[in-house]
Amino acid sequence: MKHRKQISRPAESFLLFCMNVLFLFVLLIGLFLAYYSLRYSYYSSTDYQIPVYVIHDNWLRNLLFFGAAALLCALADRLFRALGEKERLAGYVFLGVCCLLYGVMCLIWVRDLPYYPSGDQLNATAAAYYHLKGNFVMLKKTGYLGKFPYQKGLTLLYELLFRAFGDFCYPVAARLHILLGIVTMIFGYLFVEENASHSVCKLLYCPLMVLCAPYVILTPYTYGDLPSICFTTILFWALSHLSKTGKKRYVLLACVMAALALLMRMHTWIVLIAVMIGLLLVALRRRNLLALLTAVLILCCSYGAVKLVDLSYALRSGYEITEGAPMVLSLAMGLQDNENGPGTYNNYQTTTLGHVGFDNQAAAEIARRDIREHLTRFRSDPAYARWFFQTKLLMQWIEPTFETLISTYSFDEEKPVPEWISRIYFGDLHDRLTGFADGYQSVVYLGFLCFLPVLWRRRREVSVNLIPLIAIVGGFLFSIVWEAQCRYVLPYYLFMLFYVPEGICWLTELPGKWLGKK
Repeated sequence: MKHRKQISRPAESFLLFCMNVLFLFVLLIGLFLAYYSLRYSYYSSTDYQIPVYVIHDNWLRNLLFFGAAALLCALADRLFRALGEKERLAGYVFLGVCCLLYGVMCLIWVRDLPYYPSGDQLNATAAAYYHLKGNFVMLKKTGYLGKFPYQKGLTLLYELLFRAFGDFCYPVAARLHILLGIVTMIFGYLFVEENASHSVCKLLYCPLMVLCAPYVILTPYTYGDLPSICFTTILFWALSHLSKTGKKRYVLLACVMAALALLMRMHTWIVLIAVMIGLLLVALRRRNLLALLTAVLILCCSYGAVKLVDLSYALRSGYEITEGAPMVLSLAMGLQDNENGPGTYNNYQTTTLGHVGFDNQAAAEIARRDIREHLTRFRSDPAYARWFFQTKLLMQWIEPTFETLISTYSFDEEKPVPEWISRIYFGDLHDRLTGFADGYQSVVYLGFLCFLPVLWRRRREVSVNLIPLIAIVGGFLFSIVWEAQCRYVLPYYLFMLFYVPEGICWLTELPGKWLGKK
């Protein structure tokens, strides 16, 4: 995928149209997030009993956060350029320091936090325990994995962990997440190094990862979020390096990472669709069949891995593997104004399935009827529709901790809660941590918005560097219709970090360019 060949004028026009569409989506998303991150925030209370609430934000403080980040970027750029030929080595040393700092922070966090999983995390890992004991009851149609079969990849992972380190070895899983976080930072750094136009961007990516409070808070969370983020980051780098070098072994790496990411979180389909779109555009631009073949192989390997896990469980358990709760149930729930806010979880899937005796077809028909009723109300009351979807998006994207404190507020009652942990969850450090994450979020969203001029200049370029950007657009659109859950959008928030450094660099260059022209 290294060489660009001449393409026909219609193909050139089509690619330009696609890039303009992408630019328009990124513009609208960037403006929406940047504006509301400056003006408002959704915070969770310290009693964790009521929904998140909206506050009018300190926009001046958020701008100062961003200004400080831009100033540090300018200083780092000057210092980094002064290193000359030692730039690359210095970058790797800095990456190592940041990985060490991140590892120490997370080790302290998981050591002191008395986290014990609940809800989906407990169900998926309890299924792993039962499977090791020869009990596959959760695979029945009415069981947890029967209703939510997309959790089987996660269950299989915990089967392996429990077999190797003992039953319910959640501290081991937390330390595995730390290792995966370090791997994520390394491959994210390599991705930025290969694709950013400024060498200092890769340096800025590292502190952005280290200071991402929700990513650190979520470390002990017994779910597939962090492994999926890690594997997708490696996938992005593998595709980038394949494009740069043309070496076929990176096709294999991309296929393996895509399959692993999908097994950990089924929402990874959004990323894989972005991969398909990006590689098809690259294949058209470069008239190169390798990109097209890579797209097909990634799709086949990912889907095949899911079906292989299904088959293995069917053979081990003797139960027929079902499709689980119809997807349309989740779509219907995403259009409901629930107690905790628009589109939030209310057990609609299980309740509806139970009402019809777990008849998927009947449950799907009820969901379609409910969707029609909700759409009718939205059409008849545009003001309500605007409030509903705007509130739903803000609850997901403008909560600075992405509800990771709520997600990890599940403590082992037999263990004491250290004082500093108690202050974070229930005391004075709660608002300080949330305020810092709020300012950090404004830096990310404003920096992402500043990337737009860079994207505009590259409208006639089509490269795999755009794939995470396409995934961000897909994740934002998906969050409009799916269950309103902050944690679900955290991967796309982290994907923005690939572009934020370049956006900030573009901004810091403006005064010099303006003075140069004068």
